[in-house]
Amino acid sequence: MLRPMILAAMLLALPATALADAKGDARTGGWPPEQIGKETSIPLLRSQNLYNFETDGDRGAWLQDQQRRWYYAKVLGSCLGLGFATRIGVDTRFNGGSLDRTGTLLVDGQRCPIDSLTASAGPTPKPGKLKPGLNRIKRG
Repeated sequence: MLRPMILAAMLLALPATALADAKGDARTGGWPPEQIGKETSIPLLRSQNLYNFETDGDRGAWLQDQQRRWYYAKVLGSCLGLGFATRIGVDTRFNGGSLDRTGTLLVDGQRCPIDSLTASAGPTPKPGKLKPGLNRIKRG
């Protein structure tokens, strides 16, 4: 009788610890804290593309892979039109199936060479912009 109760208590505690780990990953963009800011690469398979991106003006872009990890791609010089891009492409021809600092961002027919690609905690929040799910209209 005691064994099933202990097993039930362990199963109830498991989701709470998993949720705590997930919150830690969300704050660091899916990366361990010691990886943030370090040079890395994005493994891109033919069937996998980037999940999301957000631009940083004409200086670079935050890229999100299918595992929801964020990267920051700083471009060499400035990339005109990047701040207004609704879609971007990547050129990985010099590194096979992964994107790294030898890759290029493609924006409206313009090639923007990547200067560095680092693990990131994600885009910085913009003033006045709420997180998804928090943009609710208060009634009453």
